[in-house]
Amino acid sequence: MPAPNDVHRTLDRYQLVDGYDLVLDLDGSHGTWIRDARSGDEFLDAFTCFASWPIGYNHPRLMEADFVEELARCARHKPANSDLYTQEMAAFVESFATNVTPDGYPYHFWVSGGALAVENALKVAFDWKARKLGRTSFTDNVNDLVILHFDRAFHGRSGYTLSLTNT
Repeated sequence: MPAPNDVHRTLDRYQLVDGYDLVLDLDGSHGTWIRDARSGDEFLDAFTCFASWPIGYNHPRLMEADFVEELARCARHKPANSDLYTQEMAAFVESFATNVTPDGYPYHFWVSGGALAVENALKVAFDWKARKLGRTSFTDNVNDLVILHFDRAFHGRSGYTLSLTNT
């Protein structure tokens, strides 16, 4: 594994490296504090990995042995849960629905991140509008199906979302 001082140089040989000038210390970061593996300096995390890490780093409940073991087992296999169902998924969905889902929202749609959520929202919007216009074929006359989006805004790094992102 590259030393902390070699991380940016190593990555730069293979990809664009234009992110933050620090090396995230996965073990040393805690709560809302990011620790730089090179300097040991800590920074208040107002970034939260594009809001995908809102509970902070190394939360004690996420460090419990039973949780880590279950997470590792699921991560090793990463089943396509949209088509293959597991006991773990059923337990998660039931816990989520019972503990954090607002009243009036009985259904869930699971994706692996923000870009995929935006992509799926776009697809749903296009399908809804096409059906509202009475279309049954989605290959012809689609130029009037457009999306209004913010200029100079980040919408994600996947193919579909990059068509909206111009930052």
